[in-house]
Amino acid sequence: MAKDEKTAYLKYISKIWKWIDHNRFLVIGPIVGLLLWIYAVSCTPLTESPLVPGRLVNETQLSVDLKTWQVQQEIMIVKFEAAGADIEHQKENNKKVQEMILSLASGGIPDMSSLVKLLLGGGGLGALADNVRKRGLISGLKRNKTSET
Repeated sequence: MAKDEKTAYLKYISKIWKWIDHNRFLVIGPIVGLLLWIYAVSCTPLTESPLVPGRLVNETQLSVDLKTWQVQQEIMIVKFEAAGADIEHQKENNKKVQEMILSLASGGIPDMSSLVKLLLGGGGLGALADNVRKRGLISGLKRNKTSET
């Protein structure tokens, strides 16, 4: 830039600056208004998500988190109901077994199939226990025989 051009440019800037200084509120008012408008339009209200602490969410995301939480609660209610039903089923089965054992102990046989199941089950458990005991004895005898030689 030549010296004359530079001087002309500085005079022009100086005139603009004097006009701004003379009309400062006329300039500052719209600039502040523009900044406030930008802030109001661009600023989305955010809050911390109750579902995922530490994550900021807007209104739509908060609504999605609420619906997710409600579905999770419904799933938990169904799980608790299923667990309660399972406990009730086990109670009923235990009661049937107790009644069968009490009726067998008192001498009455409610039905032959229950007695056969009880005898076969007891016999099977006895056979398993016998096999475990016999294997222990045989392996003990083998150890003693090897240690003597």
